[in-house]
Amino acid sequence: MEDNDDIEFKDVQESDDDKNLIQVCPVCGSPDLYYEAGGVEGLYHCKYCGYIGGFVIDANPRMMKLIRDEYESKARISE
Repeated sequence: MEDNDDIEFKDVQESDDDKNLIQVCPVCGSPDLYYEAGGVEGLYHCKYCGYIGGFVIDANPRMMKLIRDEYESKARISE
């Protein structure tokens, strides 16, 4: 039987996916972002969905897919 402290530590340990984080759009999960107005305002612009904002997500590939799947399912519902 494992000690509870060992279980919690394993949950918090860095995985291989955590080493490959990239900035993605919080709306659609696309990594295709650029700085709006040359970065002066601190805003990102997503080329895929048109999002403009100062918030982006540092995501691993699995998280990117989850965000993209959620975005795609909402797009299908609204059609």
